[in-house]
Amino acid sequence: MINVGWVTYALRTTENPAELRQAIELVSDKLGVVLLVLGVMHFFNLFIFSRVRRRAQENSAPPPFPPDAMLTPAEHRPGS
Repeated sequence: MINVGWVTYALRTTENPAELRQAIELVSDKLGVVLLVLGVMHFFNLFIFSRVRRRAQENSAPPPFPPDAMLTPAEHRPGS
């Protein structure tokens, strides 16, 4: 709904093109801006959804396994 409302608002104009070429250029300019804005909004939505998904997957991940063995520091190792 936001996209449709913004598109109808962005396509309004007060210019009166005198020739067909001017009318086509005006519509092309308007549609180009609309497509760029919608592309940016789409990228932002995908970015937010991927962050939400990554956070949900991190929270549902199994806990890490406990270590099998421990290393001692070099000064406490036998034979050093």
